[in-house]
Amino acid sequence: MANEENINKQEAKGAAGSPLALSPGVARALAKAFGNSRSASAAMGKPVGADVSGESAKQPGGEAPVNKINYIASAGGSAALRRPILGQLNTGSKALLKNDFKVAFAGGGTGGHLYPALAVADELKRLGITSMFFDSGHGVGRDIVPRHGYDLRTIMAQGLGGGILDKIKACFKMACGFVQSIFILRQFAPRVVVASGGYVSVPAALAGAVLGIPIVIMEQNAFAGKAVKLLANFASCICVSMPGRYAGLPEKKLVFTGNPVRSAIVNADKGQAMKKLGIKPGQFCAVVMGGSQGAKALNEAVLKLIPQLTDREMTLIHLTGESNFAEVSSRSIELVKDGRLDYRAMAYCDDMASLYAAANLVVCRAGATTLAEITAKGLPSILVPYPHAAENHQEANARILESKGAAIVILDKDVEKELPAALLPLLSDEMRLRRMGAASRTLGCPEAAKSVAKQILAAGK
Repeated sequence: MANEENINKQEAKGAAGSPLALSPGVARALAKAFGNSRSASAAMGKPVGADVSGESAKQPGGEAPVNKINYIASAGGSAALRRPILGQLNTGSKALLKNDFKVAFAGGGTGGHLYPALAVADELKRLGITSMFFDSGHGVGRDIVPRHGYDLRTIMAQGLGGGILDKIKACFKMACGFVQSIFILRQFAPRVVVASGGYVSVPAALAGAVLGIPIVIMEQNAFAGKAVKLLANFASCICVSMPGRYAGLPEKKLVFTGNPVRSAIVNADKGQAMKKLGIKPGQFCAVVMGGSQGAKALNEAVLKLIPQLTDREMTLIHLTGESNFAEVSSRSIELVKDGRLDYRAMAYCDDMASLYAAANLVVCRAGATTLAEITAKGLPSILVPYPHAAENHQEANARILESKGAAIVILDKDVEKELPAALLPLLSDEMRLRRMGAASRTLGCPEAAKSVAKQILAAGK
C-alpha cells in the first residue's frame, strides 16, 4: 500500500499543471496556423496512420491482420494502455520495400533517452529503413550515434534548468534549434519523427509537427517528463515503458510497448559471458553499478561491505565511474588481500551484455533504461535511486519493481547502513533470488524494440 502511495504521489506531482504542457486547443491552433490538417488531427487526439482503437483489418479467409495493429489489455496497467500483439512485421506497403521510408530520432543528452532509440533504429535497419539522429552536440550522442553507424545532425538545444537568464538562453536556443530542424527535416524527408525524451527532442519534434510529419513519442519512465508533456498533443501515439496511469497525457494515445533494449543484451548467453569474463562456472556473481558517472554513496557502501564478503567464494564486479576509480581501486587492495572474494573494480564497462548475462544479482541506480535491461534478463536487483533525478522519477521507477517483488529499494541517504542488511541474506537465499528474478522477468519486455517499430511503421503509412 505504501508503494502505491509513493507512485501516486509522483504521478500527482507530474500532473500538477506543468507550465510547459500544451493544451489540445493550443496545439491544434499552432498546427492549423501552418496549414497542416494532419498535425491538427493528431492534436485533437485522432492519431493519423496508427490504429490504436483495438480494431484490426482482416484479410479474406480470416487470415492474420496486415495493415493495422492488434492490441490486448496490458497486464498490470490501466485500460488506456494497450500492448501490441507481436506478429509478422508487414504493413502491406510497397514503400517499405524501397528506401523512401526514413525515420528521424530526436532525444538524448543521457544514455537513458538515447539507447532505447538506438535499439529501435537497429530494428528498423533490419527492415531496410534508414534512420538519423538529432543531438545538441553536448550529450552522449555525439560519440555513440556515429559509432553505431547512424547519421547525426547537430542542432541548438538546452534544458530549462537554472535561473532566469539560463531559461532565456534556453528558449533562444530552442527557437534556433526549431529553425535548424525545419531545414534538416525538409532535406532528410522522414516519414516519422520519433521523440525519445529530453530537451533535444522538443525543437525537432515541434518542427516535424509543423511540417505535417507524424510524431511518435517514447516515454521511458513511470510518469511523463516535461518534454513528453509538451509534445503529447502533437503525437500520433505515445509508447510507454511501464504499466501505469501517466497522468496528464491523452489516454487514447498511450500504447504500452515496454522500453526497448539492445538485442546484444537480450541475446547474451550466461555460459559464454562467464567464460569471457573469466568467472568460474557456477560461481555467484554480483554486479554493482552507479551509472555512467558512478555513485559516490554507493561506492562508499561497497567499500564498507567488502570486509563482510572476503571469506565468500563469489565474484563482485564494481563499476565505480571514471572519476572515482583510482580512489576505490586503491582503497580496495588491502580490503580484499588474502581473501576468497573475486573483487573487480572497473571505471566502466563497454560490454554490459556480458555483465548482465553473468550476473546473479544487480545493485544499481533506477534509470528507466537500466531497469529495462535487468528486467529483460529477469535479474533480481537492489535499487538505489539517484536522489536528484528530475521529479524524483528514479524512485517512482524503482517502486514499481519493488511492488512486484522484483527488487529491494534503498534510498541513497541510507545505502551505507542498509546495503549489508539487504544484500548479505540474499547470497544464501536462492529461493528468494529465484522469486525476485521471476517477478523481474514478468516486467521485462525483450520485444519492445519490435513493438515500437510497429507503431512507427503504422504512423508513417
